[in-house]
This record gives sequence, structure tokens and C-alpha cells, in this order.
Amino acid sequence: MRPAPPAFTPGSVTALTVPAGSAYNPPGPALRAVFATQAAGIPLLPRDLPPDLVAHIPQCWAQLQAAQQPVTEGHVAAWLKKLAHLVTNPPGPAAAAAQCRAIFDVCEDIPAGAWGKPARLAWVRQPPRQGYPVGARWPSPNELRTILLPFANTIWRDAAACQKLMTRLHISSASQQSS
Repeated sequence: MRPAPPAFTPGSVTALTVPAGSAYNPPGPALRAVFATQAAGIPLLPRDLPPDLVAHIPQCWAQLQAAQQPVTEGHVAAWLKKLAHLVTNPPGPAAAAAQCRAIFDVCEDIPAGAWGKPARLAWVRQPPRQGYPVGARWPSPNELRTILLPFANTIWRDAAACQKLMTRLHISSASQQSS
């Protein structure tokens, strides 16, 4: 059995922090355009890209490698602790560990880079469904997975595109490995 995760209710004494920079920030428009061009099947040659953009590709790859790291139960607990301040019905101390474990069990395949402030804001900014303010309430594990999945898909898509681009342009990196 896994140990119980730290409580994440607002008054909790447990201080958890999400590692700085763990949320994935997609690359700038120029590199995203290159990824889209590549995805459209348009061949790219090294001479087609400005040198400063090519120089940025290994840095983008390193950020993607960090974003693709598996999420930990502690990371999920820290993320949920921050979400608890944004919703009207966070679980109390007695239910917090069970809620965290349930969410972790359903969402453990979502990479760590998807668990950032943009995902929390995506939850709370959902439009009401049939007059019910979904984002103002605590999420069920599957509802949260639905919100996190687009963030994870962006990471996975960008990682595949970046790796393909590095291979095509013969850019080597000690950290370039298949994910």
C-alpha cells in the first residue's frame, strides 16, 4: 500500500511546494509554426530556419524532458492544495488524503508539466453546465482528468515534434532519448 499523501486543506501545516518551473510553457510562436509545418508534411532543411531558432531547439527539448516527468502523489497533493483555495467545497482534513489518492490513481499518467497554474485556472474558469458552476466545486477524478488531458497532449505532441526536428536537423543532445 502507498503511504497517505500529505493533507492539502487550506489550514494544513504541511508545506508542499511544486518545483519551480515544473509547469510546461509551450515554445514561442516561431518554433510552434515550425512544429506545425513539420506536422503538415512540409519538408524542412537546416537552411530554412534562422540560426537563433535552431539554437533554441535543444533548450525546448530540455524543457519538454522536464515536463514529461511522471507526476508524484506529493506533486498532485500540492496542486490540489492550491486548487482548494479556488473552489467552494474543498475536502476536509479527514477526506483530503482519500481524495488526493483517488485523483492520483486516475491521473497518474498525466505528466508533471501539465499540473500547473493554467490547468487550475482551466478548471475554475469552466462555463456553467446547465446553470451549474462546475468550476466552483471540487472536481471528481475523471472531470479533472478531462481538464488536464489537453495540457498533457500538448506536451506529448511538442515532444514528438521537437525530437523529430532535432533528428531531421542533426541536432544532438545528451538528453535526447525516446520518451
